[in-house]
Amino acid sequence: MLAADGNRVAVTTKVKRACSRRVVVWSAPGRGTATIKPGDLGCSWDGIIQLAVGDGRVGWIEEGGGNNLEMTVMNARLGGGAAKQIEYETNGDRAGGDPTGDWVGQIFGGGSVLAYNSWSQTCDRPADEQCGDNDPHLHLTGEKLVRIAAGRRLVVVLGPAAYPLTAVGGGRMAIDAAGTVTIRAASGAQLATVPDPDGSVRAVALSATRLAIERTSTLDLYDPATGAAVKSLSLGSAAALRLADISSRLALLRGTHRLVLIRFSDAKLISFPLRTGAAATLVGARLTEAGLFYAYNTRSALPGRIVFEPLGKLLARF
Repeated sequence: MLAADGNRVAVTTKVKRACSRRVVVWSAPGRGTATIKPGDLGCSWDGIIQLAVGDGRVGWIEEGGGNNLEMTVMNARLGGGAAKQIEYETNGDRAGGDPTGDWVGQIFGGGSVLAYNSWSQTCDRPADEQCGDNDPHLHLTGEKLVRIAAGRRLVVVLGPAAYPLTAVGGGRMAIDAAGTVTIRAASGAQLATVPDPDGSVRAVALSATRLAIERTSTLDLYDPATGAAVKSLSLGSAAALRLADISSRLALLRGTHRLVLIRFSDAKLISFPLRTGAAATLVGARLTEAGLFYAYNTRSALPGRIVFEPLGKLLARF
């Protein structure tokens, strides 16, 4: 996995020792990196399932367990140092196959905000019956929007309006629920809303100056402070790709083996040229105000690669 904010990027890695994983942070374009050892990632753990960077920290969610699914939210300073546990929850959705219980997920970061969701799932079937995944008798309760602020857990929104978090950027957070994309400040206060009556929202991204909503064939831009529509850009041949990130002037669309950039000023699309061999093993890609990051694997003695292209070079490609 790969996450980035500004000129900082974090990736999850595996080392040769069995059951051993780590998070590596790089400040581009320098040569130095910081290595962070995650929490209790022993052989009973699946590893890191989500990763985010924001507010000068890297945050992630680990999972594992036996009959129960154990989920832990961790964070560390981007400069390195010890990882700190923020929240630990369990539910029955591992070997037990019971999705009821407590969950964490949707961790996102950007600018001054690093945040995630926590919630519970309950089953309203009779006591001798069990709910399965995606069961209509399975219900969400206790939804929370949680910020990781100065390395501590801070609940900023409670109830259905807190879930699900879909994007963070420019010090704001986006929730896509009940037919509306809602923009919230770092404090949790509501700033703006954009209606989604037909459920056409495919992906959402935030920057300091833009809210971008990908729909079936367009990328729609809004003012994140007010929700006012700014313009709608046709995605053309890139409509099948998924919105991955935005900056103030560009959006990044990603396919399994392909990256496409779209310029806001004139809706021009270009395919970003990946390094030889990168398309087949593309791990992730992020766009920030500093530039574009992407990561891929090789079969060489040093298999992992992170590539950074500064914003000036990106703009020159158009």
